[in-house]
Amino acid sequence: MSVQEELITKPPKSRPLIPFPVILVVVFSILSALFFVPVPKWMSGPLGAAILNTGHIIFFSVFAMAFYRFTKGKNRTRIPRFLLMVFLLSLLIELLQSSVGRSFQWSDILRNILGTLLGISILLHFQRPHKPHWALRISLFIAISVAVVIERIPLIEKLASL
Repeated sequence: MSVQEELITKPPKSRPLIPFPVILVVVFSILSALFFVPVPKWMSGPLGAAILNTGHIIFFSVFAMAFYRFTKGKNRTRIPRFLLMVFLLSLLIELLQSSVGRSFQWSDILRNILGTLLGISILLHFQRPHKPHWALRISLFIAISVAVVIERIPLIEKLASL
């Protein structure tokens, strides 16, 4: 088959109706509404609080894996800019939460940043291999994973005591 025949027989690539970044923004906007819902009574105990705190780490890990790729520049400037954006977003969320009957907690902001670092490290770890930085990627991934485990020890203790 010649190139001309191949061009004629292949259908043109269609563009998606809704661009992927727009879908991400809509999905994360809907999910972020959970930060403003009052906590149910059954979640107000120590185990429920530990589960909710883990939710911060998971949400912002996925958030980082979804949105970090849209930032521009080298990682040494992208990561601090992205962390600053997450810090400001977390601060805004915590300030708004105090208006709906939930309390402002610096520890939630810390968990959000920890989750963001975990998401970025996972994303960088599984990117195309870049030999000069493989040790840094693995070290970052291990360090953040250990920090998440240490931070989540209260959840592990609560689950073990059941």
